Amino acid sequence: MGPVVRPMRILRSLDSANRSRATGFLVGCATALILVSGCLQSPAASPSAADAPPGQRQVVCAGEVRGVDLQKATMWDLQQLMDQGRLTSVELVEAYMARIEAFDNNGPRLNSIQVVNPNALEDAKRLDAERKAGHVRGPLHGIPILLKDNVGTTDMATTAGSIALEANVPPRDATITARLREAGAVILGKAQLSEFANWVSLTMPSGYSTLGGQVINAYHGGDPSGSSSGSGVATSMAFSAGSIGTETSGSILSPSNANSVVGLKPTMGLNSRAGIIPLAENFDVPGPMVRNVYDAAAMLGAIAGTDPRDPATAESDAHLPPDHDYTATLTTDALRGVRLGVNNPTSTSATYQQALKDLAALGAILVPLQSNQLTQVSILEIPLIFNEFHYGINDYLAHEAGPGLPVKDLTDIILFNQQHPDKLKYGQDLLILSDANAGNGIQAEAAAIPVVASSRLAADKLFADNDVEAIIGSGAPFTSLGAAAGYPTVTLPAGYNGKNPQGLSFFGPAWSEAKLLSYAYAYEQATHRRVPPTTINLSLLEGSCG
Repeated sequence: MGPVVRPMRILRSLDSANRSRATGFLVGCATALILVSGCLQSPAASPSAADAPPGQRQVVCAGEVRGVDLQKATMWDLQQLMDQGRLTSVELVEAYMARIEAFDNNGPRLNSIQVVNPNALEDAKRLDAERKAGHVRGPLHGIPILLKDNVGTTDMATTAGSIALEANVPPRDATITARLREAGAVILGKAQLSEFANWVSLTMPSGYSTLGGQVINAYHGGDPSGSSSGSGVATSMAFSAGSIGTETSGSILSPSNANSVVGLKPTMGLNSRAGIIPLAENFDVPGPMVRNVYDAAAMLGAIAGTDPRDPATAESDAHLPPDHDYTATLTTDALRGVRLGVNNPTSTSATYQQALKDLAALGAILVPLQSNQLTQVSILEIPLIFNEFHYGINDYLAHEAGPGLPVKDLTDIILFNQQHPDKLKYGQDLLILSDANAGNGIQAEAAAIPVVASSRLAADKLFADNDVEAIIGSGAPFTSLGAAAGYPTVTLPAGYNGKNPQGLSFFGPAWSEAKLLSYAYAYEQATHRRVPPTTINLSLLEGSCG
């Protein structure tokens, strides 16, 4: 076989000169066992997967590499295969890139990926060499991961979906990026998001940004939900082994539920926010979005911990499990004898009622909540975001952003956007209202204190009054209370209403991630409710896998 050509996606986040140099083929020929022969063309002339050789179609359409189903394999499975020499990180990267090309850039054009990392294959080669030399860093070694495009990277632009930040290449990685790299993960690229974490206009749909356009839900072609929309869609389609999302109020949980993936919204202060473009510093948290609970635990162990760059994480190390290993407590009998509060126990959802039966069969003691107090907690943090965003984005531009940007503060961003009405399809009322606020960090922190305190009291009272370890609900009903209190939730697939995914969520007290993950794992292993989008929405295969 001749030399392998490995062209990359055009880096839309670079300036025009660098973009021109970076233009090229997106996905090249893979190794003989993956992409048997031939190369995908440049994006403008790329053939569909149906035109590709049989080996390539298998990777793209069936989602298989070396006989491994990328939709079902856990990171542990992938590690075992790489340790045995039956799979390489390079092969994984090429397989995910082939799927991105077929489904994201072509075929249904889901538009979940902002950019593929131009260094991904070289990073994978280096990590394969480390493994061959006997050095394996941990459960993420050689595993391709996508980042939401508000998470800082020095080798790709970090844009938050904004045309004003298209050329923003920060001088240092976000802390969680650095920790993922240190753990051996391959940063495969950046996922699209609702611009500025869905804080541009009240009329802007989820998944839209001036830089990237509209992200599409793979299950039904509609709303991808939340600001971590690209992370949700990309994860649902197995465009990587997992992804990072961020949440201020629902932006991990909602797209995880809508795209039938596992999402973990962690306790405020468990994971560092340093180097992430903020929405509201007092409520922002990053977390994993994956296809199974094991992978959520593995990723959390890599990114959690105290960070001097983020004072909110001061207590984090004291709450981590031994060796930062959240996978150690994942057992199939974790629900036995556990008291779980049941939100909305009389729901008419057949999927939810089946989940309740499954949980009871697994030994959980289901306790209907004394009153549906969750619906009585207003979205207390939302009014505070105007001031917090104004302060946070100005502070980011002053201290974290890369050089040479055309904007230096929120006012500049608004003026810059006004010069591009073709991109600003839904206006920018939220940006304008935020700019009208003082943008005072001290005021923002002072205003958040009573909201956080009252929300924690309300949540703690729910747990205590009902004597429960966690509260379960259909979809993501704990978004508001969990966001305001800074408490964790794990959501995972529970079934489908036609083409619409339905999730099951476990909401718990502060620092209860290990317990919540174990409960979710026991339910997942007993039910295996998740079904890939390509099985439910056959139209995805048209033009890609016909």
